[in-house]
Amino acid sequence: MIKIQNLSFSYIDAKEKALSKINLEVQDGEFLGIIGSSGAGKTTLSYAINGIIPHHYKGDYYGKVLVNGKDVFETDASQLALEIGSVFQDIDSQMTCATVEDEILFGMENFGFEKEEIYKRLEWVLKEMKIENLRERDISSLSGGQKQKVAIAAILALRPKILVLDEPTGELDPAASRNIFRLIKELNIKYGLTVIVIEQKIRLLCEYAEKLAVLKHGELIFSGTVEEVLCHRNELAYLGLNHERVGKILDKIVADKTKINTKANIKKALTDFNKYSSNAEPIVTLEKMSFGYDENYLLKDIDFTIYKGDFLAFTGENGSGKSTLSKLIGGILKCSAGSIKICRLDSKKTRNSILARHIGFLFQNPDRQLCCYTILDEIAFGLKALKIKDAEKQAMEIVRRFGFEPTMAPFALSRGQRQQLALASIIAVHPEIMILDEPTTGLDYEECMALMNAVKELNEKGTTVIMVCHDMELVRDFARRMAVVAKGKIIADGNPKELVPVMEENSLALKQFDGE
Repeated sequence: MIKIQNLSFSYIDAKEKALSKINLEVQDGEFLGIIGSSGAGKTTLSYAINGIIPHHYKGDYYGKVLVNGKDVFETDASQLALEIGSVFQDIDSQMTCATVEDEILFGMENFGFEKEEIYKRLEWVLKEMKIENLRERDISSLSGGQKQKVAIAAILALRPKILVLDEPTGELDPAASRNIFRLIKELNIKYGLTVIVIEQKIRLLCEYAEKLAVLKHGELIFSGTVEEVLCHRNELAYLGLNHERVGKILDKIVADKTKINTKANIKKALTDFNKYSSNAEPIVTLEKMSFGYDENYLLKDIDFTIYKGDFLAFTGENGSGKSTLSKLIGGILKCSAGSIKICRLDSKKTRNSILARHIGFLFQNPDRQLCCYTILDEIAFGLKALKIKDAEKQAMEIVRRFGFEPTMAPFALSRGQRQQLALASIIAVHPEIMILDEPTTGLDYEECMALMNAVKELNEKGTTVIMVCHDMELVRDFARRMAVVAKGKIIADGNPKELVPVMEENSLALKQFDGE
């Protein structure tokens, strides 16, 4: 189905090749996973397959990419779009319409499908993706994970022969991530769909992919079956992939295990996880806090205290209210009822400019908070806004610490590197409270550890860390406190090392949990 021959590519004005002499074949109906460190060339390779390179991104292009016998270089981009469906890292950039239904209809209407066929496919894909309840929703009201599902649905509605997904579960919780992979695998088997997935969640990817391709600095290092590739444990560790996780996958390709799967059992399992207390001074206090529009509360009657020096992780399925809760604590949203006190300040009565002196916030999409022409200016921006002396000197120390090139443009970085830059700009101002919404999205293992160790170090120096996170291993390894959000309520609060196993065992029951 796909044949890549001696492919090399360099972006305009780039000093190094993004891809170098790639040779790879993907058979019809195959499920291929592409892995590698951030900046390895994974996304660029996907662009070469779906025709974005060379039809949209120009540069020095050598070699051939054949899709179903057609040379991508010589084939019109609109023709390729019917052969290859793509879901990109930045979901917001892929959304074109106001509502979910219109988003799914958009592609089919543009390609001139018959009306009867359009609505037949619409009903099919809504059911297949289990998003019937989102049909009338505004795109702007969806969580990051829900948008991801809608983007995939819009592509699947076109029934392409090849599906290329760039980190499709980056903003999904573990249960939703597995559901997406399960659905993609079902489509792969049922319709003979050729699937190519770029993914950082290697453990999950290996359950569903048949083959893996490993990239490093634009070169194809390994390719073969999952077992064949994972046998190179030491080499993969050198390439920046987690040695321990790779070993666990190789020893046993993980099956979806659910030991406790009823609402009654999860209530029983969570009984001992609402007794968290601390001798430290409270830094954030929520009292009878509710938030919503009109009387339809998304979060209701929440009493919760965060203590100075906490390293707290909010977990739970997509749409449970985690990100909304983090924005309320950060002062970005104001509660509808009750109160939130942040560093003894009433959030409702305090201007955001005042709250910003105490709080640093990293959003899911780092591109929303990058605004300067160079990396050095980006990191110095907050320091200068707070009128901190020697702002550029302090910024340069952060630049060196993260290994950035100070004069480089932020948007010349990969998605994972931009995430690191956004975090670095927050770390630079040493906030009392740091709020992170899925901070490791798009990062490879080494980048993830570097970022989280920087956060840990800041926490050890006294900064309170509040993190929204789906990666249970990350939560267990770094957080000291974990709160589980379900249906707009906090249903568990305790030690991650004790609570994470309970949540993993009850993942299916949690999706149905009513919070009572």
